[in-house]
Amino acid sequence: MIEIAGLPAHILLVHAIVVLGPLAGLAAIVYAAAPRWRPYLAWPLGVLALGLVPAALVTAQAGEQLEKSRPATAMIRAHAQQGDVLKIVSIIFFVFVAAMIVVSFEPIGRRFAFLGPLRENRVLRMVLLVAGALAGAFFLYQSVITGHSGASSVWGR
Repeated sequence: MIEIAGLPAHILLVHAIVVLGPLAGLAAIVYAAAPRWRPYLAWPLGVLALGLVPAALVTAQAGEQLEKSRPATAMIRAHAQQGDVLKIVSIIFFVFVAAMIVVSFEPIGRRFAFLGPLRENRVLRMVLLVAGALAGAFFLYQSVITGHSGASSVWGR
């Protein structure tokens, strides 16, 4: 089992997901819905989305090791299933955020000049902005649901 300062790593790492996950999801929604905020949100959102992928994977790995060291209950199994979903959702979220930023934020988009016609397609841009906002909403939801199921499994509610 992975430990940090004698504590199971999962219980420490999970805080990155339950705090930064909803924040990133909300930022993706604002980015898609409010064009004037894009210059302020593009870099932080991209970095958060990228960073949350390994954070979710490492947290899940530490959680699986913790699960093996403790008696399994129905609540822990439910939390583990939610964690498996969150791993996938974090990857999907990153892909949509990256695509959304590439087509809608010029300082980053110009680095992908080979995508020229795709980046200039208004319909594609709108589809990716809507998909990015939906991915953000789902990532926010899944982060909260996974965190809640984990807290419930520990605190017994």
